[in-house]
Amino acid sequence: MRKLLYIIPLCLISLQIISCKTPGSIETVRNEIKEENEKFLNPDSKVTEVFRVLLTSDEYRVIQLKNDKTMERVKDEGGDKYISSEIQKLDMIDEARVGVISVWLYPDSGRIMKIRSQRPTYFKEVDALLNDDIMRWNFNFPKKVVEPTKFDIVYRVVLSKKQSDEEIIKAVQERMKEQ
Repeated sequence: MRKLLYIIPLCLISLQIISCKTPGSIETVRNEIKEENEKFLNPDSKVTEVFRVLLTSDEYRVIQLKNDKTMERVKDEGGDKYISSEIQKLDMIDEARVGVISVWLYPDSGRIMKIRSQRPTYFKEVDALLNDDIMRWNFNFPKKVVEPTKFDIVYRVVLSKKQSDEEIIKAVQERMKEQ
């Protein structure tokens, strides 16, 4: 009888440990991601970064949170579409990552002096793409004074698996042959 008192709770605990939550449907997951994207693009006023960028294979959205009277990003729709198309090549898994990149500008010309990743996404290809993306950015300074000369950009990169496993394996094999 005593053994039974120990065995029953032990079985219940082991069942709880072994059981896992099954993910919802693809539509509910995608809706959650859309909600997270909107939260990302509408932060509270206490954030420290100047720009936020939402990067997916379908869209490229930049919002400026600070210094909008002293600095503005020059729009580059062609470059934005190119970066989105490059992300589309990496759409092999469902994943969302956030990265923070610090940018320094030359105080006389306002051109980019250096870029440093403060918080990488830990995807080598994505991090390299983010650096390339920032290198193409240009800025206007309405007051003719370069301010700020150092600022942060926060990226949210959303990858969504849109191919079958067989197509992904084939694409990876082709990339490996090229290297």
